[in-house]
Amino acid sequence: MLRLSKRVEYGLMALQYLAKSGNVATAREISDAGHIPYELLAKVMQSLKHEGIIDSYQGVRGGYAMLVAPAQINLARVMKALDEDATVTECISPGSVHEQCTLYANCTIKEPMQKLQTRMEESFGKMTIAELL
Repeated sequence: MLRLSKRVEYGLMALQYLAKSGNVATAREISDAGHIPYELLAKVMQSLKHEGIIDSYQGVRGGYAMLVAPAQINLARVMKALDEDATVTECISPGSVHEQCTLYANCTIKEPMQKLQTRMEESFGKMTIAELL
């Protein structure tokens, strides 16, 4: 079964928290509220900022805030920002080296797995952060 990475899970939890609060929140506040390891969450927040989903603010009332409305952020965008290699099988990963798999030339499931990957990406592309609220 496909399993989201901890980075993606924590990113979704952080975005859900920010969307529900509608305010600026610190990484520490989000970490404490969601019982998320602070160090990993701080890295996740930087990745989301780099993607343009959130922004950070300095100062006494600093922290992170949404830059984009929750209904405009699909899960595929979050997954891409936090875990680019989220694929069903390794041989269809972007930039994978097919020679590493001894069965690649004779594999009977690589094409069906590519179809499954495409359908999953379409589903993640349709679901938004607003649907997590």
